[in-house]
Amino acid sequence: MKRSSAKNLGGALGMAALLALGTAAAQGERQYLYLRTPNAAITARVDGDSVSGPDLQLSRDGKTLRGRAFGRTVFLGLNGEELGGTVGSTLTRLSFEDKDGVTHARGTFYGRLSELSISKESLTGTVGPCSYDLTANEDGVYVGSRSCGGRPERPVVLSIPPALAKQGPAMTLATISLILGPP
Repeated sequence: MKRSSAKNLGGALGMAALLALGTAAAQGERQYLYLRTPNAAITARVDGDSVSGPDLQLSRDGKTLRGRAFGRTVFLGLNGEELGGTVGSTLTRLSFEDKDGVTHARGTFYGRLSELSISKESLTGTVGPCSYDLTANEDGVYVGSRSCGGRPERPVVLSIPPALAKQGPAMTLATISLILGPP
């Protein structure tokens, strides 16, 4: 490579790095919830009490989560340790229990029996037709496998932003369940 070409390439790479850093800094305020599987990618922006993306438009008002998820109307309310309401035309009722740093949710979601456990270290269980076995990596992103009635899919990656976690375990699990178990 000629010296002038190498100098131009180095300058271009340096400029690209600066632009990337500037873009990352500008997006520092934005937080995203995402689920990646070999066959699907779901992403939603979390901003305060709202979650919005192509498949989700949700807002939390106190102890109520409402909006749309995958074309279905969502109306869920939290009453003590129990979350109930509808997703589309199906009833949802989950009870929650926090024990030793693990939040357990049991009941029905998407009209099916569901059981989900989440901690800083792992997320395991079944939501709708899908079962999950995910372990948190050093960045706090959950990685592992899922099965939705067929062969296990790997890798499955779930990222839960701090802005969503601030809504509390029940609201966080309700929002996550909407993307983990779509019919």
